[in-house]
Amino acid sequence: MLPFVFVDESKLGPLHPYGIMCALGFFAWDWAVMRQATRRGLDRADFRALTVWLLVVGVLFAWIVDGVFYHPPGHSVASSLSSLQGFSSTGGVVGATVGAYAWRHIFVGRVDGKLRVMRRATPEPMMPVADVIVSTWPLGWAIGRLGCAIIHDHPGVTVPKGTLASLFAVAWPRDALDGVHHVLGPIHVVTGGSDARFDLGLLEAVVLGAIALGFSRTWKRGLRPGRYVAVGSIVYGVARFALDFLRMHEGPHSDLRHAGLTFAQYFSLAIIALGVGVTLWMRGQPRDGAELPREAAETAS
Repeated sequence: MLPFVFVDESKLGPLHPYGIMCALGFFAWDWAVMRQATRRGLDRADFRALTVWLLVVGVLFAWIVDGVFYHPPGHSVASSLSSLQGFSSTGGVVGATVGAYAWRHIFVGRVDGKLRVMRRATPEPMMPVADVIVSTWPLGWAIGRLGCAIIHDHPGVTVPKGTLASLFAVAWPRDALDGVHHVLGPIHVVTGGSDARFDLGLLEAVVLGAIALGFSRTWKRGLRPGRYVAVGSIVYGVARFALDFLRMHEGPHSDLRHAGLTFAQYFSLAIIALGVGVTLWMRGQPRDGAELPREAAETAS
């Protein structure tokens, strides 16, 4: 089994371990996505405006979706929203998609030295932009999910110790006195916890890390438009759909089910369908000139 690792928040002052990891994830993604945007010949200023759309609308939807779809019956949606706490990663993706669609039609930037907000004469093509975003998104999201793993806010089901499944589980302590604590500054490593429990934040971070590593090895290759969207949607969608079956079904940390599935699982089915649709679309596109010329990729590198 894996050790139970957490951070003593009292030793971080005003900082929070989850917030730290989310910030690191955002800056890592921002570095990677702007680098890829430059490599693909996209306008940096306009693409920077897109990242603001993604962030602002994504956070808004993450907050709304969590309040509406992730709490048990009888829970006040209004109280969840007014608390300004709770964020859904799937809601963030939905919001980012809405933000990207708005950016496609609305230009926000400087023209002749003045800030302008205007409707674009011609909507921006989305597939090249979507590929840049999806090719870099797993990097930031994997780091953010490590933040979830540190605060253990997505506990899964327990499994018998000594089984093959327990190799991927965490030795979860039942209370503050359970297990042996090894203290390394603010970091606590607890071994010998009584339960073998899946940590869904950690498992998803591993999946996202593998996707990020695979994508990063192709950043300079200039793949056909749609390849990242198709592969990323199908691989992540299948993985997330399967992982959510391992979430707790009862207790305060369980996710609300809708007809037996979590909101994230319905979201996963939707993005799997998107990936299949993009794959079919790619088959109907001409191959000639579809890929970034090798000279351009080498120059951008």
